[in-house]
Amino acid sequence: MLKTILLILHVLSALLQLLFFIFLSQQKRMYLVQRWARILLAILRVRVHVQGDLQMLDSDQGYLMVANHISWLDIHVINSLKSMTFVAKSDVAQWPIFGWIAKQIGTIFIKRSQLSDLKRVIQMIQSKIKQHQAICIFPEGTSSDGRQVLEFRSNLFEVVAQTPHQIIPLAIQYQEGGRYSDRAAFIGDMGLIDSIKRIMQSNSLVAYVYLAPPINADKSRQELALQSREAIVASKLFDR
Repeated sequence: MLKTILLILHVLSALLQLLFFIFLSQQKRMYLVQRWARILLAILRVRVHVQGDLQMLDSDQGYLMVANHISWLDIHVINSLKSMTFVAKSDVAQWPIFGWIAKQIGTIFIKRSQLSDLKRVIQMIQSKIKQHQAICIFPEGTSSDGRQVLEFRSNLFEVVAQTPHQIIPLAIQYQEGGRYSDRAAFIGDMGLIDSIKRIMQSNSLVAYVYLAPPINADKSRQELALQSREAIVASKLFDR
């Protein structure tokens, strides 16, 4: 009950803050998003364990982060480490309340069923990277149960292919009691509210995050997709 009350108050607080979001500097916005994510994880009693060099996330150069995808919770785990812009499927924009929040903080939405939308999204990402911003994509194109890493789609790797920019691969898996857990998995026909309830039933959920060494993007998009996936699988968090 306490978790529910705190979560509702936290969401209401975020909605109020977002009314003034457009008047804030980019640095202040990033600070608020990171703070909001950290408080949310604290309310949900989700701990984050990181392996790798966190300092590289603070690079003043724009970069592309690529991560495997398990849950809507992934975004908040990553934002708790470094506030960044995410690319999400257009369906997320239609979520009550949370869809509006995602729009306000600058999420880039992509219509995966329309190849013509890809060019627009690539241009938006390239523009933000040139402005020294960090962008995160989930190249699996869908969420999984977190046991394995699905094949990566290479389309969005075109953003940085054959450029001086870098890719930072990030692996994530959720565990309880030191063992793999599918509690956070947002898959199939599960609704957002059902997923939130399921996560709130646990007090021992841990998000294990592995930051792989940066990858130079001086390759084709297909090569970058394969190399990024290999780096994430190498974290040994997953079944082969």
